[in-house]
Amino acid sequence: MSMKKWVVAGSVLTAVAGGAYVASNPKAREKVVHSVDTTKHWVQVISNNRDDVVEQLSSSAEKVQAIVEAATKDFEQISESSQNMKGHLFDLLETVQDAFDEVKVVKNKLETRANERELLEETKEEQ
Repeated sequence: MSMKKWVVAGSVLTAVAGGAYVASNPKAREKVVHSVDTTKHWVQVISNNRDDVVEQLSSSAEKVQAIVEAATKDFEQISESSQNMKGHLFDLLETVQDAFDEVKVVKNKLETRANERELLEETKEEQ
């Protein structure tokens, strides 16, 4: 049996089982009737006030669109700022590396001078 047939057969079986459950259970029947009544009521309210509902939905959609546009702009600004911060970070790392290299040079010079002094003092002592 193909997958499509299994799905159709399963759906039919589920509908039959659900119908049998609702038909045999008084509380389930009551809930279904209540849900249908509530749905009918809201369909009636929406039908009677179609213009107001459409206007309200349109207004809500415009508000949502405005919020999404503002959030998109904020995200673009955050993205741009993070790119700028990334550039600053690379500049900072380069500057720190340059300073570290300069400290190494100074350290080597100081060590060389100290070694030269030690050699001079040793040669003076030997004389």
